[in-house]
Amino acid sequence: MSAVIEKLEQLAERDAVLAPLARSYAAALRLLSSLSGTAIAVLLDSADRLTSGAVPLLHGRTIAADLGALRQLAGETTALLVRDGIPEASTLYEAVARDRLALLELVQAAVCADQASLERLAAATPAADQLVAVLGSVLAIPVLAGLARNSAPVSPTHWRAGYCPVCAAWPTLAEFRGLERERWLRCGRCGSGWRFPHQECPFCGNSDHRRLGYFAEEGKQDSQRVEICQECRGYVKTFATLGPWSQGEILLHDLTTVELDLVAAERDYRRPGGLGYPLAVQIVARDLAA
Repeated sequence: MSAVIEKLEQLAERDAVLAPLARSYAAALRLLSSLSGTAIAVLLDSADRLTSGAVPLLHGRTIAADLGALRQLAGETTALLVRDGIPEASTLYEAVARDRLALLELVQAAVCADQASLERLAAATPAADQLVAVLGSVLAIPVLAGLARNSAPVSPTHWRAGYCPVCAAWPTLAEFRGLERERWLRCGRCGSGWRFPHQECPFCGNSDHRRLGYFAEEGKQDSQRVEICQECRGYVKTFATLGPWSQGEILLHDLTTVELDLVAAERDYRRPGGLGYPLAVQIVARDLAA
């Protein structure tokens, strides 16, 4: 984890545009790695059930989160945003410092991709909606990653949806693993991975090879490509790997290949917004949980 954090910090030093996200991800991963086995969040009900159909593991669950750890991460993240000169970051920093931002509500809204709640929280700060949403997504990373690591694993052989079997997010990227080049979709929010068929769009399920394709830099098509679907105009960045990447590596590779996102956008392909499933969770303070 420390090597990835260092690479994120180095990326922030050489790329001013990516610096705010790179440093924020580094802060979230640093907190996650410093907990020494103590989870920042736990499920208050049993985590050993495998959901049937396409229902993510966290749907309908109550999560108890360490509010002190979230305050620490929120303070560090907003201070970094101020340092990087992000407009209105100082307003958000003051709201966090003076405890005027309901962090548990923010994390819950981010986990559920509840846009209305995110806008309400931003209005109460006040700070830009997008800035509050970024803070929420950063705070959600250690919460979701901790839950994914400490919950009973969802067997990839029993999961057929294109969204994450734990937190319902659309895949951040895909891996072609090993010599067999098995296709695995990976979630950047919680770090989960699940097998998914070749020649099938994870977003709309299209499996007509005539409406699927990819583009890649010349000579790199076997190691790095962008897989596209002409039905829904979705895309997923795909990389050849020897084995599964860590969550930090997922976030790092997503940031360092942003040029592929720009090319995809120029060709009118996009990542879907929101979640793949209407996730509903409740987040409460861990020290107040029964």
